[in-house]
Amino acid sequence: MALATGFLKEMHGVLGDCAIMHRGNKVFVKCRPNKSKKPPTEMVLAKKASFGLAGKIAGNISSINEIKHFWKGNPDKNQTGYNRMFQANHCQFNLEDFSGKVVLSDGYGLEVVNPSIEIEEAGLLINCDSFESVDVKKREAAKYVRAAGIIILKSPTVTGCAEYELMQFQTKDCRIEKGEKFSAEVKYLGGDGVKFQTFAIKKAFAVLISVDSEMNLTDISKTIESEVVLENIPAEIENDIAMVGE
Repeated sequence: MALATGFLKEMHGVLGDCAIMHRGNKVFVKCRPNKSKKPPTEMVLAKKASFGLAGKIAGNISSINEIKHFWKGNPDKNQTGYNRMFQANHCQFNLEDFSGKVVLSDGYGLEVVNPSIEIEEAGLLINCDSFESVDVKKREAAKYVRAAGIIILKSPTVTGCAEYELMQFQTKDCRIEKGEKFSAEVKYLGGDGVKFQTFAIKKAFAVLISVDSEMNLTDISKTIESEVVLENIPAEIENDIAMVGE
């Protein structure tokens, strides 16, 4: 692998036997490996699946501008915000039994009390008793709060669907009133209610985000997660997932 120079720095993708990769502020040229003629092992397939899931999670997080705003790149380490999202979520969530976690926020200062996400038949409901930024300036500037996140869906109940999907969602802004609780229904960004209802296994992850009077994002909470919801699935699969929580 070598640093790209000249016109190559402006290119992306594949060029003959070489691949051009952008990492932070640097561009590299790397020879493409020859395709192996051996069938992949179970370990290789597992690593490929884990890599693909982390990429899909990072891509969905990056598509939510309110969350992406708080994932800053690190030029000193040639890391973009997306690189850091990917690394934070690689090998963190197990798609087989829905154990593990999804990391939506990188550091947080918006503290929430008794947060919850309820997955209901019609969709999601997000609640918390109170929220407040640790930083005094951010606390004083905050006028509204909203929630955003992703839902991981698995086991479609109709034919023609992928085995799993991700959906993004957000809520409307709620004005911050002292002593008032936060409660809001969500709006789907990466699909609709039909897609939500198509899958039997669901788990949601969200963050709360505060906003000032000019709609500038000021602070973000840690990741909140729902329980796994199982609907109309074989008993043996339900038992395997239920055992994770024991």
